[in-house]
Amino acid sequence: METISPINASAITVGQLVADDIRAAEVFKRLGIDFCCNGKRTLADACARAEVSVDTVLENLSQLPTGNRLGSERFDEWELGFLADYILNVHHAYLYQNLPFIEELVWKVAAKHGDYNPTLLMVRQVFDELKADLLAHLQKEEMALFPFIRQLISANTTETVPFGGQAVSLKAPIDCMEHEHSYAGSLLAQLREFTNDYTPPTDACNSHRLMLAKMEELEGDLMRHIHLENNILFPKALALEVKNSEVGG
Repeated sequence: METISPINASAITVGQLVADDIRAAEVFKRLGIDFCCNGKRTLADACARAEVSVDTVLENLSQLPTGNRLGSERFDEWELGFLADYILNVHHAYLYQNLPFIEELVWKVAAKHGDYNPTLLMVRQVFDELKADLLAHLQKEEMALFPFIRQLISANTTETVPFGGQAVSLKAPIDCMEHEHSYAGSLLAQLREFTNDYTPPTDACNSHRLMLAKMEELEGDLMRHIHLENNILFPKALALEVKNSEVGG
């Protein structure tokens, strides 16, 4: 990874750094720096909010292996349509497959241990809210936003004016999606707090341990999912919209 000097830490965003090299996400996650929902923050600002020094972050980033990234990690270089398909087929599919299973575990553990560990009831409440929010969010993306992006791609390919020349824009729906991403991020933060960073109690049963492991897995997948949309897909789509408007103009 290219060395980043402290001088430009106030200019480059954490989202840009992860878009340039997805391995930086692990560094930020380990240090408690939000690179997805708040990926537009500068490195300096993100470090200040996480109470981590910029030098510490830069030192950790410098320890990443040098050399070319794998082709499978170059999300920022993927075509817009391919990236959209990847998000749908990998991250949306993950949520559809795993949310019901995690919900089953959450309810089982809360029912069994909630009487003497009321925090588990709070975990259940927050998870239920997260699940409902995410499923509604996925539908908005699949039924409206992603088809919108595909129309832009088609118009760019055929060099035609998108949407029959109607005055429509991606900005409002993208702003809405990013707002919902932030809300989901706040719910994840509550789950992490209520579960002591997904640490099982010494007397935790197997279901409790599995619940925590699956929640941590969910957090990791969702953080990458939101990063790909906020920091790569949405900016690419907005740039394409501008390009198409210039053709139409």
